[in-house]
This record gives sequence, structure tokens and C-alpha cells, in this order.
Amino acid sequence: MIAVCSAALSISAFGQSEDPMGTFPITSPARHAGTFHVSTGTWTRPASDAAQRGVTEVIYNNTANTDAFTTHGLGQVTSSFQAINSGRIPSTGSAGIANRDNYNISEITVGYCISNNTTQAASLLVSVYGSYIPCSDPATNSCSGEFLVGGLPSATAANIAAGVETCWIVDFDLSGGQEICILGDADGIFHSDLDFDSFGVGLEFDPGGVGGYVGSGINLGPMLAGDRSWTVQTLGVPGQTPGTGGVPGCPVPGAGGGGDTYYGPAECCTPTLGGDNSSGLDTQDLFWIGDRASVGVSAGCYFVLGYFNPIGCNANGGNLASPPASMYIKVAADLTTDCVPQTCAGGGSIVPFCNPANNNSTGGPALLSGNFGSLFETDVHLSVSGGPLPIAASRMLGYMLVGNQNSAPGISISDGQFCLVGNPGAVFGRYNAAGTSRSSFGLFDANGDLENVVNTGGRSGYGFDVPYDLVISGLPATTIMSGNQYHFQCWYRDTLAGPGHSNFSNALSVTFP
Repeated sequence: MIAVCSAALSISAFGQSEDPMGTFPITSPARHAGTFHVSTGTWTRPASDAAQRGVTEVIYNNTANTDAFTTHGLGQVTSSFQAINSGRIPSTGSAGIANRDNYNISEITVGYCISNNTTQAASLLVSVYGSYIPCSDPATNSCSGEFLVGGLPSATAANIAAGVETCWIVDFDLSGGQEICILGDADGIFHSDLDFDSFGVGLEFDPGGVGGYVGSGINLGPMLAGDRSWTVQTLGVPGQTPGTGGVPGCPVPGAGGGGDTYYGPAECCTPTLGGDNSSGLDTQDLFWIGDRASVGVSAGCYFVLGYFNPIGCNANGGNLASPPASMYIKVAADLTTDCVPQTCAGGGSIVPFCNPANNNSTGGPALLSGNFGSLFETDVHLSVSGGPLPIAASRMLGYMLVGNQNSAPGISISDGQFCLVGNPGAVFGRYNAAGTSRSSFGLFDANGDLENVVNTGGRSGYGFDVPYDLVISGLPATTIMSGNQYHFQCWYRDTLAGPGHSNFSNALSVTFP
């Protein structure tokens, strides 16, 4: 047994410990419980009816080598646990393996097991974190959407009689208004750093302890899945293509997982438990678990028993000597490509206008995008891609503007359309107050992304985190409040288009949550 988990965690500030909460072998085949439709609160049993819900694409698939489940001591604590699995869903900047930057999640599949001493129905809170630092406290990350499901199937009478656990695989259908929108690589930009490129899915069984599992001694928790040697991103190496290398269709250690997704071919793991056989792209072999009451069990970052399996998928068969320490989770999205991320608290929206902007020297327009989840003041982060590329050692300057009106089509200035003025009463401000949180100065890098140079771009170092303080010319200085609506656009230089030339991105109307 390996006692430390060192190679995987240059990415997290939290220490890692072996999971002391109980890991159990799966000795009875998992069954498909059916599909729960979140919008209507109804079930379709027993098989998945994905074909009835329209076209979807699998965007994350961590379902390989399922031979164990873990309970995190749910039966021994005073409040419920949340266990959070991390991975990566790529953006178009990730070596061209993805075809979009926005993902409208319409289906989530999870696996769980329950010990053999109860037929009490379970409940589960599923939370999606569009941007998540692997193995970190969820309180430091912003939740993009969540849903609560009651009446999950429990242990069967036959399995109780046989003295074995009962394991279920469940599809949660979010179509019909419950979809959760996230950006590829967390913010739509590939940074080749899992602290900035990861998303998370949290599973909280028996939330609040109302189902009778907390403190009962009953073992209930997620199935473990994924292959230990294929899921770690090589930091600093951009654009690893998942599901490639070695034998055709089979990856090699260190190349990343992600097979059986729309951007990666099937991997060579032996199909188990329903035929899925993938290790999730850049999924870490560890997880965060936390007792809500912090009594009896410490919250933290855990792995299970062993860590690294150099042989490959299913190499240990049913042997529990080196189980994976990530969770059985599959995520699918519909074909929407322009959804807007929001928060679990709701109430916010981001709507583009003056879109697309005028072309710049690259032959295309600069794209301003926004998402909730910066965790800084207003919780809104703005990013710009498609901007002018560097000339020799010189990089083009850009910064953000804010206005009180959507004034599309605006007025023509240099090569662009300035869409925050042009209507009576329309005024704007500049985020250029040096040395304050109201400075957004950035330089466009070799990919055309606006890299923040004044430390107001949040943990990604790109774009701009919108502060509470707001100064618009002609209006009193104020503070952005929940429910307020303001409008944003990026101005930038573009001397490659000619001396003195400049341009604008598209614009965004933001209603703050």
C-alpha cells in the first residue's frame, strides 16, 4: 500500500490522506435504476431513455474499472458528506479536440452502492462546479447548478438475503429547463494547469441526515472508477489528445483519459458494469470529502489505499489492492453552443449584444465572454479571445469598459463599434484606475487571449474580475448590487491593422445575481 499521494498534488494546497472512512469491494453487479427526470420529478424505468430526450454528446466519462465503492463514514458522522470528483471538459483552445466552449449539461450519470442491511430509500444532492480546483474545499469554489433527488433505490431484498451490497447506476435527465451551463476548461480558455481548467461534480448522500443514514452505521456512497495511470495531466504540455497513443484506440500512461466522448475515441479498458470503459479526462486520483458538521471526521483531500497502477486499465481485475480514488460519473450535454453559466443561487444572466464585433487584424472578431464563479466581489469574470496577435516583442493593449445602457449598434470608432454609447443618457466608465480593483489592463498573448497584467484577473490570470465599486462618467460612484444590470465591452489597440488603429469586442449585458 502506498502511503502518500505526491505526484498528483502539486495542484492543491490541501494535504492528502488515505481515506479512513471505509472502502469496500463490489461483489454484486451494478444494475441500472432508470432515468430520473429532474424537471418533472418522475422516473423512467428500468432502462435509460436518452433517445427520447433529443441529441446529446458525452463530454465527460469516468466509468472504467469499477471494483470498489466508498462510504466516507456516512454511518458514523453527525451530518452528511459531500464528495467531489474533478476532471476536465475541453475548450476549443485545447489543441482543437473540442468543438465548443459552452456546454449545456442535460444529463448526469452516477453510480453508488449501499450495504446489505436496509431497504430505506436514499436521497442525493448533485452539485456541479463549473470551475473547481481539484481536491479543494467547495466553499472556495462557485457552484454552477445543483438538484436534489429523493427516493433513490436502496438495497434489494435478494441482495440483503445474499449478504452482498446493492449497486445502482442512475441517469439524471436535466432537459426541460434544469440544464446546467458551464464553460470548457472552466472559463473557456485552456491554461494547461488543472487548477484553472477543471470542473467538479459533488455528490451528497442523505443531505441533512433526513433519510436516516447519517449515524446509522449503514454504508452508502459513490462507486469508484477511472484508471490510476491515465488520468494525470502533464503540466505545461498543452493540448494532450485524449484516448490516443499505444494500440489504436488505447491511450498510454500520462496521456490523459476521456475516451468514449465526442472528442475522444473509446479506450481499451475492459468494459464493465454496463459497457462503459473510460477514464475521465485529467481526472485526479483523489477527492474532497467533508462532513457538514465537521464532527467525528475531518474534511479534507483523500485517496484510497494505493495510488499508481502502471500496468493499465483493469490490470488488477477484482483485486482491491489499488482501487481508483475518483467517482463513477458520466456527463452529457445537448448541442447548445451559446448557453450562459449561472450560479446555484440563481438570479443572474449574461446576454451578448453587438455580436459579432467587427473583424480585427486576425481576420476575425474579438469575443468578450462572461461567467459567474470568480468568487471575487460581484462573482462575474470577463474574458476576451480572438484579439490581435503580438508583433515581434510588442503585445497589443486592451481593457474593459462599463456602461449604463445597451446602445446597439452604438457608434463607429476606428475599426470597431462602440456599443455603450449612442443613445440619450448612455454613459460609460473605464476600468483603468491604476492600483485598484478597477484596473483591467491586459495584453493579448500569442493565442489572442487577453492576459491580465495588473493582478485583477483572478486565479486564471486572464480577463477581469468585476468588482463591486463602479464609476461611470456623469453618474455618482456606486456599488453593484444584486439585481443590477450593467453592460460591458473591451477596447483594444490593433496597430497591425495600421498605425493608431483600435477596435472593440462584442458587448455583454450582465444582470448580477
